[in-house]
Amino acid sequence: MRKPTTRFITPLLAMAGALALGSCGSQGPEEGTGDDPAPAPVETAAPVDTAAAESGTIPAEFRGNWGINAADCEGGAAAKGLLEIDGTTLTFYESVGTLSDDVTLEPHAIQAVFAFEGEGMEWTREMRMETRDDGQTLIRQEMGEDAMQGALEYRKCG
Repeated sequence: MRKPTTRFITPLLAMAGALALGSCGSQGPEEGTGDDPAPAPVETAAPVDTAAAESGTIPAEFRGNWGINAADCEGGAAAKGLLEIDGTTLTFYESVGTLSDDVTLEPHAIQAVFAFEGEGMEWTREMRMETRDDGQTLIRQEMGEDAMQGALEYRKCG
């Protein structure tokens, strides 16, 4: 069972509190005073890893070992779902994908084209990866004509 995320709850609670406080006391600026109500604070997204964007590398929050199940993180022959990510490559059980120049970065997400080699074959695949749960979960989805359907969920290995 998936742990509920608080990523959306905190901003909603803050908004509810602001609305509750806004309904107390003053009804707004009085006519003719020239006072405008203070603008509501704007929530900003987490910054994009600009160093990664400029250098053409995979951002640090994605790097490391990720497993689909606990056995993947233990290594050995049972680790067929292990995904190892470094600055420029994705390493799977039987293939390696190298980051191309076609990269789009968003807060906690990367979408890029990777050139793969494995089992005597070569291919390219566009892929979107997103981190969740404070960087402990990775969602990976392939895109394009021959892409695997659906998304895979990985857990960060300890």
